[in-house]
Amino acid sequence: MGRELRRVPLDFNWPLKARWIGYLNPYRSISCPACDGSGLNPETKRLEDNWYTYSNHDGQEGWRHRLEQEDVDVLWNSGRLKHDFAEKPSAEEVNKWSRHGIGHDVINQWICVKARAKRLGFYGKCELCKGDGHLFVTEEVKKLHEEWQDIEPPKGDGFQLWETTTEGSPASPVFSTLEELCEWCANNATTFASYKATKEEWFDMLSKDLVLHKEGNNVFL
Repeated sequence: MGRELRRVPLDFNWPLKARWIGYLNPYRSISCPACDGSGLNPETKRLEDNWYTYSNHDGQEGWRHRLEQEDVDVLWNSGRLKHDFAEKPSAEEVNKWSRHGIGHDVINQWICVKARAKRLGFYGKCELCKGDGHLFVTEEVKKLHEEWQDIEPPKGDGFQLWETTTEGSPASPVFSTLEELCEWCANNATTFASYKATKEEWFDMLSKDLVLHKEGNNVFL
């Protein structure tokens, strides 16, 4: 959810929903052009891409729906599939499940890609970025990137709602009192997904610095 109260100057004028500049590291890297940011060597990257659709055969389904038994064994031994199968399934059973059920997630993809690439004898990292997936112009820029620290927004007498699902950005105008902010939040902000709260509920949550939404026994922070 990621909502919190910030005290900022009354004339603080950073754009709403824009990440605060102090949270953006100016010493940036670029995505490695050799591996497209994957950190993998060309053969392993191709195997990863083909998980969904074979790049050299338009419309042909990827191998995520055509796993071999060795792939299934690796998934099972890694603790995957056990939520959907009581016993270790066959490749045919898993392939049928992946086409008509929830299917594989990115964790299953990576486990299968790495294991199959190793079986085929070509698993490895990108030679250019050494597996990092990104590059810095110079070692000095890399050092500056690693040593850089966040700079918090200025402190002040104002009250403002911030979202923290990203690095952090303002989610409301700045108000002179907490009551005014809570009134605005009741009409314009959400606590989780599309759920809203009353002015009184917002006041209680922001006073305790804990914005949440309850759904039955579940609590979403």
